[in-house]
Amino acid sequence: MSEMACSDKNDRGSSGILLRIINNRVLFAFILVLFLFIFGEIIVPGFIKFNHIMSVLQASFFLGIISLGQTIVVISGDDGVDLSVGAVLTLGVVIGAAVINGDNGRVLYAILAAVSAGFIVGMVNGIGVSILKISPLIMTMSWGIVIEGGILFAIKGHMYGTGSSFLDMIGNGHFTIPASSGGSFTIPYVLFIWVVLILLAVFILKRTRVGFILYAIGENDNAARLQGIRTGLVRILVYGISGLLSCLTGILLLGYVGSAHLNLGNRYILPSIVAVVIGGTNFGGGAGSYIGTVGGAIFLTTLQSILVTQEMSEGSKQVVTGLVLLLLLILYNRKKQR
Repeated sequence: MSEMACSDKNDRGSSGILLRIINNRVLFAFILVLFLFIFGEIIVPGFIKFNHIMSVLQASFFLGIISLGQTIVVISGDDGVDLSVGAVLTLGVVIGAAVINGDNGRVLYAILAAVSAGFIVGMVNGIGVSILKISPLIMTMSWGIVIEGGILFAIKGHMYGTGSSFLDMIGNGHFTIPASSGGSFTIPYVLFIWVVLILLAVFILKRTRVGFILYAIGENDNAARLQGIRTGLVRILVYGISGLLSCLTGILLLGYVGSAHLNLGNRYILPSIVAVVIGGTNFGGGAGSYIGTVGGAIFLTTLQSILVTQEMSEGSKQVVTGLVLLLLLILYNRKKQR
């Protein structure tokens, strides 16, 4: 009896530890990343080599930046979500290519033009959601279609311009550290940019009044309004920042891929939302963190990297990705029920 009781206690203890890990969605997101890297090494020897990990993180950077905007939109509550991020990212690519057109001296002007345009078109989403009371899902999806149509109308179906060598250096450049074995370790420049943005985002969300206001309106809009917070204005600015970050991602992505392509941003729409979900941000608003979203972005990019190594068709990759995400959502839902 005592052995059975001890075994039962151990089982409950193991179950409790697993439950606590799952409950800590930020920790769980990074555990999932670790699991994927180990799995990748098993099926593709060399997957966890330092330089390959750096390349995965480099690719994760772009999803991570666009997902920052998605994170603050979701935290702000009111069923917030931004489905226009893909179209706005493409807008950033188009503006960047047209303004820069191979000239390093125009990079700063392109960034300023792109983030300004992104902020303005993002605020249109906020106005529709906060003032016109349109569902965020409908508003951002419709506005994204309008932006895509506007881009096609403006460029008449033909992309104009290119990036520049300086932009390429930002997107693809890296520090090289000689290794004692004769090789070298490389650290992409964009990872340093990402670290700065992560620290800045975490500080603002957790340590400033801006963050307090954001969580407050997401948790209880009416209570926040009674405290004198102009919730409508805050949400307009939140959607504006999401648009700004999407356009900034577009400029940086232009440097990474080297040339402008229409619909380049479409591949980031759903992943930006899924990264937020995996990272533990509450879709009801008022809770969540960008650190968790970072883990979600790295997880999705690592998963795609593994699928690419298996030379799977696009359809097969979508099926596998969808099944993995479905299993995660089922797991999270069971955690909530307990």
